[in-house]
Amino acid sequence: MPQSELYPLLERAARQWPDEIGITSGMGDFTYQQLESAAKELATTLSAAGVGRADKVGILCPNGPAYLIASFALFLIDGIVVPVFPGLKQEEIAGLMTELQLDALCLDPQFADQLPASVPAPISETTLFDGKVSFSIVQSVNHSQHEHGLRKLGDLGAPMLRFTSGTTSSAKGVIIPQSAMMEYTRRFTASYSIQRGDCLLNLLSMAHIFYQVTAGLWVGAKIVVQEVTDLESVARSLESNRITHIEAAPSFYAMLINTERLTKEHFRGVKYLTSCGAALADHVAAAFREKYQREIVQRYGLTETGPVLINLSEDVAKRGTLGTAAPGCEIRLAPNDPDSPGSNHDAEGEILVRSPGLFAGYYLPWTPAETVLDNGWFRTGDIATRDQEGYFRIVGRSKNIINVGGVKVFPDEIEAILRLHPAVEEALVFGAPDARFGESPRAKLRLRPGATCERNVILQFANDKLSFFKALRDIEFVDALPKTVTGKLKRSGV
Repeated sequence: MPQSELYPLLERAARQWPDEIGITSGMGDFTYQQLESAAKELATTLSAAGVGRADKVGILCPNGPAYLIASFALFLIDGIVVPVFPGLKQEEIAGLMTELQLDALCLDPQFADQLPASVPAPISETTLFDGKVSFSIVQSVNHSQHEHGLRKLGDLGAPMLRFTSGTTSSAKGVIIPQSAMMEYTRRFTASYSIQRGDCLLNLLSMAHIFYQVTAGLWVGAKIVVQEVTDLESVARSLESNRITHIEAAPSFYAMLINTERLTKEHFRGVKYLTSCGAALADHVAAAFREKYQREIVQRYGLTETGPVLINLSEDVAKRGTLGTAAPGCEIRLAPNDPDSPGSNHDAEGEILVRSPGLFAGYYLPWTPAETVLDNGWFRTGDIATRDQEGYFRIVGRSKNIINVGGVKVFPDEIEAILRLHPAVEEALVFGAPDARFGESPRAKLRLRPGATCERNVILQFANDKLSFFKALRDIEFVDALPKTVTGKLKRSGV
């Protein structure tokens, strides 16, 4: 078994800064020493319940101290964390448990109603911090039935098995080894110059991005966790903590444009306001800068690679780009057109990544990373351009290309134009059969609350900005667009 690299982060923080706050949330403040003691207590409970080395354990906990404690308890006993997003429905959790063959669940009792009826009753329960944090341990029907998979995962020393969003295909279990988690931690810390005494306001799901937590423990920075929709609590956190970094999805910054609760003074001490997880619309970035006199910076990465492109520029000319290669990462563009040499800085191509800390492979079917990589390069499926300063800008996804009479059309480009219309909240563009061209672009739109607009008006608005082959043939108004569990548009099955 490879030597543990993750649990010592919490152990060292508790030893060096025992009485300092490691994480704060609506449940209260928790010191490094309290967090380590709680993780050890939960690890004992898990072991007594039969959870051990290489067991895959779904964590269904709210963002904050509970998620941190459950993760490090599993790291301590060499278990494998499988994030289970609280927003999943019963049938989705049942599918995840079956696909990834979970051995157990560790959950906050408040989520018990979300479990499928087939899940047995908890075999153990524990309460910490005078009832502020609680866990139920549920043994899965799959427990101990997969010795071959357990042995292989154990040999890898993988602490985390994360399922991808599945935007273009079925979800996959991505095996993330300890060395990769530490590489992501170092890369994130170096990129944003995070240091002792910094304070990170985390408005992203820990189930989605965990290296922020490990970075905080590594350097002695405090993590503040809030609900992204609770702007009053966010404002109070900015007022009562010396926040140096904000980590949020684009939707958070869009909300701030229309609130009067926050002012530019709230962000005076913040070094970086980072957006990640999805594309940040230019009009949101522009409106935010106009109101708060700050530019939102961006980051790009995948489950298989961790963060690989960082844009820290506050130059408006670099707005919307993914930035340049993160420390230790090599990025190149594979020509989208096989006949193109791809040597020009503005040539389109698929983003390929080579770096330390890539994933170890996919679980079920077992697919080692070396069989996926192309001479050590991971193909992201994202099509981008690169400017003269090395800044990358995504223009589409290779798997989402619409082939209109031999012309390649990227849905992302049309969606960005549709979102410029004041009545449009969200847009999903897809290819539909076309008797003349084989395929042609269609769109489903969700309008902003209270907005109304004629279908032909939006069609003309978009098509005035599009070439003939890219022009939309039809649109449909819908109440909601299909999303993955991480909030991205789900293109499969449209």
